[in-house]
Amino acid sequence: QATRTLSGEPFWTMSRWALLCLCVVHAAAVAGPAVSIKGVSGPVDLPLLGIGTWQYNNSVTKETVTSAFALGYRHVDTAAVYQNQVGVGEALAELKLQRQDYFVTSKIPGGLNASATAATADAGLKELNLNYVDLMLIHFPADFGKNGSKQERQKEWLALEAWAKAGKARAIGISHYCRRQLDDLLEVATVPVAVNQVQYHVGMGSAGPMVTDDRDYMRAKGVLYQSFSPLCGPCDPPHNKELLTGPLVTGIGKKYNKSGPQVALRWLVQQGIPVIPKSSNAKHQKENGDIFDFELSEQDMAQLTAATSPAVGGGPSPTDSGDCGVQDLVDLSAVAHAAENLVWV
Repeated sequence: QATRTLSGEPFWTMSRWALLCLCVVHAAAVAGPAVSIKGVSGPVDLPLLGIGTWQYNNSVTKETVTSAFALGYRHVDTAAVYQNQVGVGEALAELKLQRQDYFVTSKIPGGLNASATAATADAGLKELNLNYVDLMLIHFPADFGKNGSKQERQKEWLALEAWAKAGKARAIGISHYCRRQLDDLLEVATVPVAVNQVQYHVGMGSAGPMVTDDRDYMRAKGVLYQSFSPLCGPCDPPHNKELLTGPLVTGIGKKYNKSGPQVALRWLVQQGIPVIPKSSNAKHQKENGDIFDFELSEQDMAQLTAATSPAVGGGPSPTDSGDCGVQDLVDLSAVAHAAENLVWV
């Protein structure tokens, strides 16, 4: 059923000005705190709350960003492969905010060579109608066909560094990376790997490294761990509703007069883990944003951390996200070089 205003009109038919007037009273509360990440030229503040746009087309993305930012969100997450950066850019242009007052994260595919890395990132800036993004991520440690190698990862990372050093990104990072793949970058990196954005939510807190994409190792290396799908959106039914209406989160929520999603999101941000919940519904956007006015007790945090359901979604199994097992192609140039140096006896 359509969300409606007090006047009875559907939410999405409201003028943007009316929407801004309706939501401005909530803006300061929803924007929330930020966490420091390692940028190209020093620390950068990354908001703990952002609006996700995965699977939205340009028109839905534009309305989603408009309503979320009217509610006080100041961070939007997009990607080249989402094909909705134009919608993000149009919304930001019409909101007429000062550029320093909001944060944009985008992503380029993995598996790109140096020229394609710069070209794809530049195309993203053009679609967003921005001179720079705050955070640019390499979306996957290989191409989306899972074809990649250590050498390709290193070349793409260095190309992204050069692009960012030209003033086009304040920080750069990765997504879906595990320990082995991060180590490949750290061998050559001259710019900090700021963030690793992975699926992480209640139900994964006590899971092993194959599930969490080596969460603890990322932290040990100074890479901020960020959550996508914090409410288990990719999970198969009925698990995709478990963090919305399930007994664990709703039971804890009653103690604080909060909903299940608010408890699940609070568990993450209370650990300093940024979240990018996705919703085109303004009511849900506001609900997802109202997570900075309460604190979960140590007992409740421990109970949520110990939960084993819902498990990671979208991977080959509940004990494997599918990211750490990406197999590398053999670097044929390296093989040829090694063959030339063989000593035949």
